[in-house]
Amino acid sequence: MDSQQATLAICGATVVVAYIWYTRCRTHSISDVPGPKNPSWIYGHRWSWMIEEAAVVEKKLLEGHGSIVRWNRSFGEEHLWVADPKAVHHILQGSNRLYEKPQFVRERAAILMDRGLLAVEGDAHKRQRRAMTPAFGLVEAKALYPYFVRCSNSLADKWHDIISNAGSGEAAVIDVYSWLSKATLDAIGTGAFDYDFGALENTDNRLTKSFNAFGPPSKGRGLIMDLLKWAPKGLGAWLTDRSKSPGMIKLRENKTYAHEVASKLIKEKKQEMKDGTSGKDFLSLLVKANSALRPDLRLNDDEIVPQIRTIMFAGHETTAKTLIFALWEFANKRHVQERLRTEIMETLGRIRARGESDFTVSDFDSMPYLVAVGKEILRVYPVVVEMQRAPIEDDVLPLSKPIVGLSGKVYNDLHVPAGTIVAVSTVGYNLNKDVWGPDAYEFRPERWLDMNEKVESPVGVYGNLATFSGGYRSCIGWRFAVIELHTFLVTLVRQFDFSLADGGQEVKIMRPAMMTPMVVGEEHKGPQMPLKVTFLGIE
Repeated sequence: MDSQQATLAICGATVVVAYIWYTRCRTHSISDVPGPKNPSWIYGHRWSWMIEEAAVVEKKLLEGHGSIVRWNRSFGEEHLWVADPKAVHHILQGSNRLYEKPQFVRERAAILMDRGLLAVEGDAHKRQRRAMTPAFGLVEAKALYPYFVRCSNSLADKWHDIISNAGSGEAAVIDVYSWLSKATLDAIGTGAFDYDFGALENTDNRLTKSFNAFGPPSKGRGLIMDLLKWAPKGLGAWLTDRSKSPGMIKLRENKTYAHEVASKLIKEKKQEMKDGTSGKDFLSLLVKANSALRPDLRLNDDEIVPQIRTIMFAGHETTAKTLIFALWEFANKRHVQERLRTEIMETLGRIRARGESDFTVSDFDSMPYLVAVGKEILRVYPVVVEMQRAPIEDDVLPLSKPIVGLSGKVYNDLHVPAGTIVAVSTVGYNLNKDVWGPDAYEFRPERWLDMNEKVESPVGVYGNLATFSGGYRSCIGWRFAVIELHTFLVTLVRQFDFSLADGGQEVKIMRPAMMTPMVVGEEHKGPQMPLKVTFLGIE
């Protein structure tokens, strides 16, 4: 933190503390909700949670306090942590836009990805979502399948080369994190924009190089981020534009390069539309659908550019990490990997019997264990650990089971004052035993083959999972993500066997903002997932 940032933070501290005490008085109704003891009035629970492994915090809260928990942010500010299925459904789907992303969350999203779909609310969100929806249907998602096949095969070729050049020629320890991050960046580039990042080929692309995993925030930076929540709108962006930290410099570089590429791509797509040569990538479809809207509903170029950057950021790293956790589970649970490979090879036999050689999206849909594995990975490893919301007016939150307050009062629903920060826990809901059964903490794809009960309060757009959110803020690209996940799993499990790396390297999954794999003792090196990869050959 430079001196300018420190001065601004200190000058605002008094006002912040006064405002927080006002907020605490205003939100006294949630003070009766049970929760863990505040470890620090200054830092609250946030910092101690940030340095815990993924799902550890959520399991402690579920076991010790239930699915509705009061917790503290900096300076004693009280928030709600929510994993109750009925409450989650109400917040995401049943409240008719009553719960919005808080302003400070939108400001942070805008710093990372500009003011695209993830950083706006109200009419701006409605306009952007309306313009983008035609490009994200099922037909459009299936049209991107060939791009995913191409990138997954390119990744397989790279791993085959690495293994061939290894001493034994049969297996090699590969950091699958770095490779999958590159492969999914290439996939989102070609599929969404018809743009070649060249990440797998290590081409000299400035935009590709500017994508870099940011480390977890320091304790001090986390406190400043909380302080900036109460700062005037735009102050965080102003400081980011002037910060000399390596991470912020890298972020500014990414913004500059992304804007250059996006502006060029938009111009090309508009010309292709005029020439009648438009492709099936997302951007071509968006430009075409946008032009068909009434003038007052259309997005101008300055509004389309942020959508491109949003998809670049949100569309590749989340899928990469989901795939990484899948391979890690395969390495730990051999029977899952072997059962999936058996289904893949049996399906391939049927494909060849009908005179074809390649899988289709319809083939994926006919593979129950593949679908089950994909859903179970998305359930146990929702990369984004929580979604923060706040009601714009007072609300009554319905509960699936009553809670007993600190006063002894029994609550069948909970009054939530306007402006109260509510953390909808993706992990907590996805691991809630009331929803998924007594073995909810266990990675067990077979649960999806056994399910036949109707869900009372369905959450989300896929498999009753909170992973893709729900309602008007559900992930617009969830169909793309599922097809890409299935494509890579089939390509990689068909050709390679995955096991734990020799030498006893221990991996832990951290939760700074998104679930991130790291090697114990090598956290300073950033995200890693070393696995022993054995080439099986192609039948």
